[in-house]
Amino acid sequence: MMKKNLLIVLLLCLFITSFAKTVHIVSNYVKPEKDRAYYEGNVKVRVEEDKLTLLCQSMLVTKLQNEWRLIDATSTFIEFESGQATATNLKYDLKTKTGTLMGNVQAKITDEESSDEVQLFAEKLSIDLDGNVFQTDKPVRVIKGNIEASANGLFYNRKLGLIKLTGSVVLVDHEKNLKMWADAVEIKTANDEMTATNAKVELVVEE
Repeated sequence: MMKKNLLIVLLLCLFITSFAKTVHIVSNYVKPEKDRAYYEGNVKVRVEEDKLTLLCQSMLVTKLQNEWRLIDATSTFIEFESGQATATNLKYDLKTKTGTLMGNVQAKITDEESSDEVQLFAEKLSIDLDGNVFQTDKPVRVIKGNIEASANGLFYNRKLGLIKLTGSVVLVDHEKNLKMWADAVEIKTANDEMTATNAKVELVVEE
């Protein structure tokens, strides 16, 4: 028991150095093995180089090609340079800075081309933090400024300021007083300029 407790204390703060990046991990309980390490209880991960913080209930970190890379975390909150997100589960590659959030995903992303915050709600969201790309092939709800929309899929390139909604799109623009149904809609986030295919539009004319 003393050996086990000592091991936990020593590994409460673990530094994983790989591909010129240091990952700081704090956890109540740690079980390290040769190619994997399990963490449980108030887990906090910090990657200074990536400006990334992850809070979760439990996490498994595994090696890929002899590098500590793959994170599988539950009950997660992740904060990155351009925003934050919560989800039931997160799978993330520390080297490529890509991953997938799953289960009751709620994300808030600061748009680069406008002063708006883009809010995303879905059951699955793929993230590419290097490429500033967020996408899903599952039903999604989007809120950006005066625009609210739902669709069967989404592609959002934060750096280009472009949102693409696909499949049974329903969009409401409260500023323009319009409602739109379409197969697909593209939005330029800088000025909310839109283009749509196979669209039906309903305008509200105030008397």
